[in-house]
Amino acid sequence: MTTAVARRMRAAIPDPRTCEISLVETRVPTPGPGEVLVQVHAAAMNRADLLHQRGRYGQRAFADPQRPNIAGMEMAGRVVGVGPSVDELLVGDRVMAMCAGAYADYVAVPKEVLLPVPADTSWFEAAALPMGLLTEFEALVTLGGMNVGHRVLITGATSGVGLIGVQMAGALGAGAVLATSRSSESNPMLQNLGAHAVANSDGELKDLVGEAGVDIVVDHVGGRTVQACIPLLRRDSSIVSVGRLGGRTADIDLAALSSRRGRIIGTTWKSQGLPDLAETVAAIRERILPLVEARRITAVVGGSIRFDELPDGYRRLADQRRPGKIVVGFEH
Repeated sequence: MTTAVARRMRAAIPDPRTCEISLVETRVPTPGPGEVLVQVHAAAMNRADLLHQRGRYGQRAFADPQRPNIAGMEMAGRVVGVGPSVDELLVGDRVMAMCAGAYADYVAVPKEVLLPVPADTSWFEAAALPMGLLTEFEALVTLGGMNVGHRVLITGATSGVGLIGVQMAGALGAGAVLATSRSSESNPMLQNLGAHAVANSDGELKDLVGEAGVDIVVDHVGGRTVQACIPLLRRDSSIVSVGRLGGRTADIDLAALSSRRGRIIGTTWKSQGLPDLAETVAAIRERILPLVEARRITAVVGGSIRFDELPDGYRRLADQRRPGKIVVGFEH
């Protein structure tokens, strides 16, 4: 079943020769088995978009190589059609998802990755949630093994996903949530979101953590920050590497790591398959969505643009210093 849908749509596709973002017209996708067709109302921009723009982000978990290489990795919209084997009752539902091809009027999405949009959440807020919810839950809980009372450090906390991580750690019962940010101007906002304290340099971070140490580090920075976090670990603790904009390599003091029986765990969605993604989505539905519905975890929108402003949005994304995500609005 499909409601009335146009045959053509707008989409943003990177030019493989120039890496520039082109706004084109293309066919509306037909949902395949197990998929739904979503009319996109808003899509959020992520740093990974810059890698995809340059051909360096293969979205194995949710990309169909038979479809155009449309940019965008998370969106919110309304289900307007379903493919074979999918319940027609989904038509009309407000949904959000981390998916390939979000920068288009319509996107076909596996039903396993859909999350319902809470009743009091706007399209713009919803679009800025999926990537952060999935990334931070996997880092904190699945890989980091977070339990109530754990001391958690979120580095690069003003990134779009980092802001979700600060809130999620607190909502899941962390004994302390510590955060880092390059700018002290962001400290009040991070504290309002649940950070007990914020450090703006490696020296401040060492003093902030002190002898108490931390049980989990969710690192959104990479590079030398990884080594700076090793002396802060408690025994049997973990650093989960989810971002590497500060550097893809790091010099590690293996003796310091080993003396703490510490672990460094790396993860990225681009190398995971649909079953991995679907498993995390199912856990989010059960454990995290109630916290979103209760407004204990909210999206931080740092700015908004229209679809026709997307090329400029990429330039803004590359230079962004303001906390929160840039969200693309679609008019239908």
